[in-house]
Amino acid sequence: DAVIEKENDRLRREGLLGLPLVDIRLYGQMSLLSDEKLKAKIQLFATYDVDADVKGEYWIKTKFEELLKKHGFELDPMSHEIWTPPESTFSDFFITGRIICRRLDSLYVLVSKAIKAKEKNRILIAQALQIYGNELASLIKKHGGKIDYFKVEKKEWQSLKT
Repeated sequence: DAVIEKENDRLRREGLLGLPLVDIRLYGQMSLLSDEKLKAKIQLFATYDVDADVKGEYWIKTKFEELLKKHGFELDPMSHEIWTPPESTFSDFFITGRIICRRLDSLYVLVSKAIKAKEKNRILIAQALQIYGNELASLIKKHGGKIDYFKVEKKEWQSLKT
């Protein structure tokens, strides 16, 4: 936000218009990690990949990537290919006069992971089914997933804890 404001000040001094509002949408694991309520209930693994869609000027996207790198993260160049259920919703979590950051609501991140990356996310979805129950199960089934795949044996839970 401060970087955009500084650039807008420079542009205005030159008699130009400031940069338009930028809309950043988070998907995937980073979206889950930004959900404090979910983080308190489920074991989430850190990631350096940030799945995000930056709708704004190229200059802003470049600065966003630089900021991520400064903090040890990387914008995933394939973020635009992430499948989300058509009924997905987003929640605003950071808003200024220059930026709106939204995250894909956790329920829909989980559905996306269950449908498009089930092998990698089997334990995560099993945990999430205990929290979201029928709401998550129904969405997974609606989009072609098999709930039985996410049934986890006791020994698998124990290996997760170690």
